[in-house]
Formats: sequence, structure tokens, C-alpha cells
Amino acid sequence: MHKESSQTCYKLELRNRILKAAMTEFLHKGVKSVKMDDIANALAISKRTLYEIYSNKEELLLEAVRIHEEEFNDHMVQYSQNKNHSVMDIIIEFYKKKLLAIADVSPLFLVELRKYKQVVAYLEQLNAERHNNALLFFRRGVREGFFRSDINFDIILKTSSASANYAMETQMYKEYSITTIMHNTIFLYLRGICTTKGIKELDAAIAE
Repeated sequence: MHKESSQTCYKLELRNRILKAAMTEFLHKGVKSVKMDDIANALAISKRTLYEIYSNKEELLLEAVRIHEEEFNDHMVQYSQNKNHSVMDIIIEFYKKKLLAIADVSPLFLVELRKYKQVVAYLEQLNAERHNNALLFFRRGVREGFFRSDINFDIILKTSSASANYAMETQMYKEYSITTIMHNTIFLYLRGICTTKGIKELDAAIAE
């Protein structure tokens, strides 16, 4: 029993190490250029051991992306549940975390994700859930006086997503950094939906 428990703990620890190492490689180098051999070598394990846990790269990529997104979601849920945090506190934290997360990401990673059907399906489902949650969040912001009441937030969310897609499709990242593109798209939409009260809070946070 103890031996089985030890083996289970080892496999769980190894799985977590693989996910962390793989996601780091994917984010910094893109997906295509990272081979399963590279990940196995980085962890000093055999390729056979790696394939015993993940049968192919897409399976590994999907799990790594899922864990990455869940960690972000968990952080934002925990942050938003703090009663001392207003809607503006939450959206500024979201903005900061996104900018920090994207700072060292290779544009190739974002482009090449679209070539993996399982990953695309997962992200589409996740984005649909986030879209609905965002609508509820914006309505709360209206009630708190930070967001304008004359805005159709469904349109705002869809057009901001389309702007991000356009930036990637036209390879705008070759001229500007991903951080710069994100700042100039998200910040534009964010400031546009704010009331005077919201703008004051936003500008104070950005100035910091």
C-alpha cells in the first residue's frame, strides 16, 4: 500500500513537472519548434517515460494550457471574493495580470495554438464562459457607478475580441510587442466604458 502511494505521488509530481516545463517551453518558443524530446531532455527523463504520461504533444499542450488558464481563473476568483475589492480593483488586477503574463510570450505560441483542434475547442468553450461572466461583471460595475449604463457590453466584448484576432491575423506583433498591442486595445475599450468616477480610479492605478 505504501509503495503504491509513493508511486502515485511520484507520478503526480512528475506530471506537474512536465506540465510546468512544457508550458515554459511553449510560451517562450512557440509550439511547433518544441519537440517531446526537448521536454524529456529538460527534465532529464526518458522519452518513453514522457510518452507513458502524455501520448502526444497535443495532449500535453491541451493539459498545460488548461492548467495555465485554471490558475489564472483561480487567482481572479479569489481576488474578486475579497469584499474590500471594488469592480475597478478587480478589473485593474485582471489587466495587470494579463500584461505580466503576456510580457515574455512568443507571438508564435498564440498563432500556433490555432492549429490544434482540441486546444481551440477548449479555448472557445472557456471564452464563452468568460464572456457570460464578463457581462455579469460589467452589470455590477454599472451598479457601483464605475461603468456607463448606456453601453452594450456584449458588443464591446465581441469587438475587443475581434481586435485581438485582427492583430494576430495581420501579424501586427512583428511591428509592435504583444504587450503594446494588448495595452492599446484593452486599455482603449476599458477607458471607453468607464464613467468619470471609473476613469479617475483607472488613471490613478495606471499612474502607479
